[in-house]
Amino acid sequence: MRRNHLFVLPVLALLLGSNLFAVEQEELVKAPIVSLEFFKSGLTIVRRQVTPPEDGKPVYFSGDINPAYGTFWLLGDEKISIAAKLENVRTNINESLDYLPYAERFKGEKGRVWFTSDMPDLDSALKWIASEEGAEQFLYLPEQKEARGARTYSVVGTIEGNVGNDLLVRLPNKSAVKIPTGMITMVSGKEKERPKYQKMKLWQVTGATKPFEFEYLTDGMAWAASYRLELDREGKAYLSMAADVRNHLEKIENADITLVAGQPNVEFMGTPSLLDLKVSVQGFFLGLNGGGEVDSAKDLRKQVWASVRNNTYELPRFFGSRKEAAPGAALAREAVVEAEDDMEAAEDAPMQVSEGFASTDKEQGADVSYVSVGKHTMDKDSATHIPVGTAEVEIERKAEWKIEARRYNNGRLNPSLEESGVQNLWDILSFKNPFAFPMTAGAMEVTEGGHIYSQSMRKWVNPGQKVNMNLTKALSLTAKVEEEVDKKAKVVKRRKKVNGENVEGNEKKINGKLTIHNYRGSDAKVKVFLNVCGDFEKFPIPEEKLVSQKDVEGEMNAQRERVWELEIPAKGEATFEYHYTVFEAK
Repeated sequence: MRRNHLFVLPVLALLLGSNLFAVEQEELVKAPIVSLEFFKSGLTIVRRQVTPPEDGKPVYFSGDINPAYGTFWLLGDEKISIAAKLENVRTNINESLDYLPYAERFKGEKGRVWFTSDMPDLDSALKWIASEEGAEQFLYLPEQKEARGARTYSVVGTIEGNVGNDLLVRLPNKSAVKIPTGMITMVSGKEKERPKYQKMKLWQVTGATKPFEFEYLTDGMAWAASYRLELDREGKAYLSMAADVRNHLEKIENADITLVAGQPNVEFMGTPSLLDLKVSVQGFFLGLNGGGEVDSAKDLRKQVWASVRNNTYELPRFFGSRKEAAPGAALAREAVVEAEDDMEAAEDAPMQVSEGFASTDKEQGADVSYVSVGKHTMDKDSATHIPVGTAEVEIERKAEWKIEARRYNNGRLNPSLEESGVQNLWDILSFKNPFAFPMTAGAMEVTEGGHIYSQSMRKWVNPGQKVNMNLTKALSLTAKVEEEVDKKAKVVKRRKKVNGENVEGNEKKINGKLTIHNYRGSDAKVKVFLNVCGDFEKFPIPEEKLVSQKDVEGEMNAQRERVWELEIPAKGEATFEYHYTVFEAK
């Protein structure tokens, strides 16, 4: 005779205890969120406040509080404790308070559960555990649908309730399947009258006689930065910052919000805490070790066999190449990138900030930036646009022309650049970050006179650091580059040793000419970057007038770059000639 055993999660046995009693909803104290500090990616530091009665008796509050492992901390000078429990609460069931709504709404009924999974070989695994009395009685595999790599299944059976964060469905052959609620897309059945008491996740506070706070790391809030640089007709410019905030945590009322930017090392963000009653002990330790994988049908059957011995099949949370840590790990990724090469640091940047601009007293310009934006109220699953501040900036505007070397290191012509022709320049806008905190990665819009000129992504910019950004193509400036071999100069045959071997070739003299025409009604400043492979014959621009120069030795020819600035009069033209020699290998 076969015995039917259910696998009882040890964490529930530890946390539930044996003294379950009814709690009136009116007796619950509040634990509102008083402050939120959150990174752009969703990593959120939540602080709540509890005000208990002064008699020190145990009190309860509700809340779907899911801290990451090792991040739940009590703040205060009293010796108090908080315990997570499942208790019977007398209440009219409210979906927002339901800890496990599927269990309460359909418990004891025969129903159908739809769920999605991308776990390999789930079809054969489910058929295998149901083979004793036929999968067709309860398993509807023909209804599989491809949905972004995942398949949709439906199972028919008696819904017995929840174990941890899984819905337990008893099948007609007396076996049971535990389906993670996160995989469930729909449950259908004849809904019974809702019970007077609902089993809810409560937090029991013991030993508190005065208000106290606690905080923890979780996910649920995220933000994105956006910037607007407004240019006026008088040559002034104003940089504004705003934040678009998304709240997937819960409704928050009049809570202090701090925007955080940086790249924290949060090793266990994807690891559930044992305080989370939705998580099994197995899930906790598997997450602690970085998750697990199901690499083959053979490994899957091993897991199935281990669960079938208890007559319960638990759909693995860790399937395919995806790990439990993956969702949390994604939350800890912050869009911090290395500063661009053309950004220059300035120690004493002028700071002019609009009235009412707020920032914390923490060290500004450090690797993690905290900017307070005041108190806000937000509904769950809502988005809010929050202006952060405005500062005046000094801008510099000029055109840039970057000319690539028209020959390879071996001296031969680059076919893509061989033909001479007209080239477009870019107008470049330069300014320094005027804020006392870093500008994190975000979109920046540039306007002038109410018209949009450009919109592009800005990377991390430290306070006082210089930003160079492409504004528009300088279509009112045309530039042309021409190069040809000097036919009057003598071609010299030479040998060069490259990697220990002698390479034969010819040394030639190249004549180059640059022409820039300004069609604007005002003078134009142009910064020219000229690159060649070879050796200049006394560069015509005096060295003290060069903005920069760079020389990198090559196997056959050196890479030379010369940078200088020109001022071209309105409706005028500028011409510049240069000469260099190049070794061209045969």
